[in-house]
Amino acid sequence: MSIHYSPYDERLWSHPWDTYKRMQEEAPAYFIEDLDCWALTRFEDIWKASMDRKAFTATHGTSPDALFLSKAPQPEVFLFMDPPAHGRTRGLIGRSYLKDKIALIEDHVRGVVRTEIAPMLSTGEIDVYRLASRTALQLIAAFIGLEYEEALRIRSYIDRFYLREPGVRGTTAKGAEAFAEAREYIMGLIEKYRRDPPAEHSHIVTWLNADVDGNRLTDEQIFFSIFAMVITGSDTLPLTTACATYNLAANPDQLGMVRDDPTLCAAAFEEAARFDQPTNMLGRRVCQEVELHGETMRPGQSVLFLYAAACRDEREFDEPDRFDITRRQRRNLSFGTGLHFCLGQHLARLEGQVLLQEILASVGDFEVRHDRCERIRGEFLQGFCQLPISFKPHAS
Repeated sequence: MSIHYSPYDERLWSHPWDTYKRMQEEAPAYFIEDLDCWALTRFEDIWKASMDRKAFTATHGTSPDALFLSKAPQPEVFLFMDPPAHGRTRGLIGRSYLKDKIALIEDHVRGVVRTEIAPMLSTGEIDVYRLASRTALQLIAAFIGLEYEEALRIRSYIDRFYLREPGVRGTTAKGAEAFAEAREYIMGLIEKYRRDPPAEHSHIVTWLNADVDGNRLTDEQIFFSIFAMVITGSDTLPLTTACATYNLAANPDQLGMVRDDPTLCAAAFEEAARFDQPTNMLGRRVCQEVELHGETMRPGQSVLFLYAAACRDEREFDEPDRFDITRRQRRNLSFGTGLHFCLGQHLARLEGQVLLQEILASVGDFEVRHDRCERIRGEFLQGFCQLPISFKPHAS
């Protein structure tokens, strides 16, 4: 039986693993004819391609929508740049996310989580996804220079933007409408912040005053930068925290280990990011002929890096379909690698560790409400977007 794969095959969104394994074994460089695109599923192949700056470019976009469905040129932001422009533009804010700088804000992160979780404890229920989302939004809003309510509003547009409808490839009409509304709203914020700048250290002030090769950033560039940072700063953390909570509950022995040693929450978060990788895929455009597994990728074609598949590649991980917080990962693709590795990976790891520690310290024994769990499904994102847990309510 031949393999049939497409990022837009809705039948695979719920359970792609069998197909991914067949692709890894039988067609590790899989050609998707109607998209003129290659899909890579093996860890090693994606790792090497991510490092290859000559053969692959991000300037045509990295999401399936951008690579296959959009006719518009990509915005000039670092997510869609190659060197040297990438380094100069990303470098405007990059130092804020260095590991040593992120370590300094642990007490602040813990304070945010405790403030958010406090009113939930008397109800006997926490939606882990919602708690993590509110935490992430508060923190990324502060980095960007937005008010929390402004970040919440932008997030509401993003949630509508990502909704998928059966039979519709990529962004829906409602999603396009949400993007237009987000653009109008953020452009208004840029105008407001030009008149009344936020904190001096914020990204907005940096972008407003930036000089890259003698040029100021345009409002369009600042809009896309804000929109993208809210997405990346509040997408994967809640999905991964919810996954970690779900799988700890499903593995009582590992939950007991984490309760005995809360520092293992970092390992639980790391394993969740591997086990249920929230970013299904990103891609590149081929700009130099590449030979791989007997196939030829030609300039002008696209290539998808199927991170979710690679994170369960048995060539890299022993028993990859098993959730195991004691796993030692020699290498990691959960936050990408190479030039376009996730800028906020250290922040996400800190947030995830603190969230799990504070949840477990606050609720005692808990039960996942499986009847009310929901997952987001699509070609791009996957994971629990609702994960309620119940526990004995705290006295008011």
